[in-house]
Amino acid sequence: MLKKRFWVSLIFIASCVNIFAQDVDFSVSAPKVVAVGEQFRVIFKLNARPQEFNAPAFDNFYILAGPSTSSSSSIQIVNGQMTQTHEYSYTYILEATESGKFQIGSASATVSKKEYKTNPFAIEVVSGGSGTQPATPRNQQSTTSASNAAEQESENMFIDIEFDRRTAYRGQPILATLKLYTRQNIAGFDDFKFPSFNGFWSQEIETPNNIRFQRQNVNGRIYNVGVLKKYLLLPQRAGDINIKPFELVVLAQQQGRRSGSIFDDFFGSHQTVKVRLLSKEKTLKIRDLPPNAPSSFTGAVGDFSLTASLDKTAIKTNEAVNLTVRVSGTGNIKLIETPKFEFPSSFEIFDPKVTDNINTTSQGATGSKTFEFVAIPRGPGDFNLGSLEFSYFNPIQKKYITLKSKSLNLTVEADGSEQVASPMVGFGREDVRFIGKDIRFIKTEGIKISKTHNLLFASNAYYGIIVLLLVVFIALFWFIQHNRKLMGNIALVKTRKANKVASKRLKEAKKHLSLSNVEPFYEELLKALWGYVADKLSIPVANLSSDTVRETLEQNNVQDVDIDEFLRIIATCEYARYAPKSEASQMTNLYNSAISLIAKLEGVIKNSAKNV
Repeated sequence: MLKKRFWVSLIFIASCVNIFAQDVDFSVSAPKVVAVGEQFRVIFKLNARPQEFNAPAFDNFYILAGPSTSSSSSIQIVNGQMTQTHEYSYTYILEATESGKFQIGSASATVSKKEYKTNPFAIEVVSGGSGTQPATPRNQQSTTSASNAAEQESENMFIDIEFDRRTAYRGQPILATLKLYTRQNIAGFDDFKFPSFNGFWSQEIETPNNIRFQRQNVNGRIYNVGVLKKYLLLPQRAGDINIKPFELVVLAQQQGRRSGSIFDDFFGSHQTVKVRLLSKEKTLKIRDLPPNAPSSFTGAVGDFSLTASLDKTAIKTNEAVNLTVRVSGTGNIKLIETPKFEFPSSFEIFDPKVTDNINTTSQGATGSKTFEFVAIPRGPGDFNLGSLEFSYFNPIQKKYITLKSKSLNLTVEADGSEQVASPMVGFGREDVRFIGKDIRFIKTEGIKISKTHNLLFASNAYYGIIVLLLVVFIALFWFIQHNRKLMGNIALVKTRKANKVASKRLKEAKKHLSLSNVEPFYEELLKALWGYVADKLSIPVANLSSDTVRETLEQNNVQDVDIDEFLRIIATCEYARYAPKSEASQMTNLYNSAISLIAKLEGVIKNSAKNV
């Protein structure tokens, strides 16, 4: 019994130590923007009981009430570990009396004879109304014209696309934020059409499902601002690129009065109306990258680092060695192509394995991209493979930067599988004996030798077979060397396999079509079309755009009708990915059009290549 009390006391003491040892957190919450005459709260929170609390001076504000204090506590016991939390709050209700930007100082509190302070904060007071539009009386509603109502709606609610930069280099990430500004209560959304961002490689950034509104001063009026979507854009071409507007249908709640009711003087009412909003068209200025790029530049734009290493420094012939190249940093890391590296001719090289570890946030795409090369040496020797080079363009420094890895050295030893012929040892006739008797030598005198049949050795057929085997060996050797060169030419391999890769992606699209998976269907269809022209016409991913594809197809004698059909299918797929609904007939027609178009392009491009 005493032992049990001892352990209970020990656990209680340890828990108390844990409680008192926790860090003190002293914070303040207040709106950033208020209107003249508006009442608002300023709350100071502390996670420990203070012996003394001193509020800052609220100059230029009228204190309606406060401080009102409240406290709460909670205890949790998990795996025998007890934790206790406290929260003490001091609330002031203030009223803004004049417009301007006002700085409020720090509040102070004393806990365990130690003073803590909050951070100073600023409050902006505007002369406009608050974030929610008040009700309009019935007699004023009847005299308001339709044009004035539309203008009033545009003032109370609008949407906009904001960019973290309006000028960028080709390939430099741009953050696009779709925002809703409102002075009315929002009940929901009915329809939307998001921009397609033509001329950009775009990726949506994950945002909370529930829109969080924050107050913001816009031209002297207070709006509740919420983020609808965020996109990371990578420009694919230079020039002035127009961003088409996007549409949004909002279900807004409007205050009003019940007509003809005996409760008109006591109760109000509200109705939900549909408001169609259209953003303004924006233009981004995209600069082309400077000329004279290094030979190791493959389209990377941002800030990166490079590492390259071999998993072994000494191996035997016909044994595999792995070269791991990792590019990490921030920028268009998803579009980085495989770095170029030349192995000795005696090495057999396989296609690299590419692994992405990329996190896309509002700050851009950060992470790493790893390339794993597998090489097999076929002959022994000491090889200095040199260093691997990787170049990228830094938009902040406005110049190309070339990174070099450490020098890679590899020792290859013979594996000992080849048998070395050992010389024959001569024996004397006295040294060779059978058991019980000596060997008698053959007598050659008086023996006639006659030719019974023709031997193949030294005959015409014998030499003919040797010549045939030599020709077959030379042809086989040439074929192997030629195939190795072709496999080393990645662009040529992609060109030859473009139709096969497109067919695989079309099969995947057909699976999604049969399952009515709308977004995966359009995504696979886009990959099939873009991937086919990129591989077939050797267009780098960084330069892949509608204008580049049109120009390259025209150079390969493709008719304008087929080019327009290609761009039409691409535009339809891009639009349909964000459409709320897509009919099965439209998806089937697009799929059939894509198949026939790729077959037609395959024949035209092959004929154009033969004529050249």
